[in-house]
Amino acid sequence: MKNYKALKGKSKVAVKKVKVVDQKAVKEITDESGAIVRAAAAEQSHEELQVVSKVFDSATGEAMADRVQSMSVSELESQVSSLKTQKANEAKRIDDEVADLEELVADLKKL
Repeated sequence: MKNYKALKGKSKVAVKKVKVVDQKAVKEITDESGAIVRAAAAEQSHEELQVVSKVFDSATGEAMADRVQSMSVSELESQVSSLKTQKANEAKRIDDEVADLEELVADLKKL
């Protein structure tokens, strides 16, 4: 998330873990004779990591409903790794370009 550190410092963004219920628990139902009409089923849920951002109307400055984004630590770690690789590749490209220019300058000074 871009500018997370600055937004967090200004209390405009927060992280939280929430329980999301995928399927509610179902009680067993039997008929008069004791036969099971509907079997019992346990609640199915999972925990979700969320980033909650404050949202404001740009025209009025009035607070609007918060924006909630689900996050995955593994996906974020993958993004970090990708950005570090891009940074390293860009640094190497710049170093190569600087070396080329320095050699050109040296050759031109020899003339």
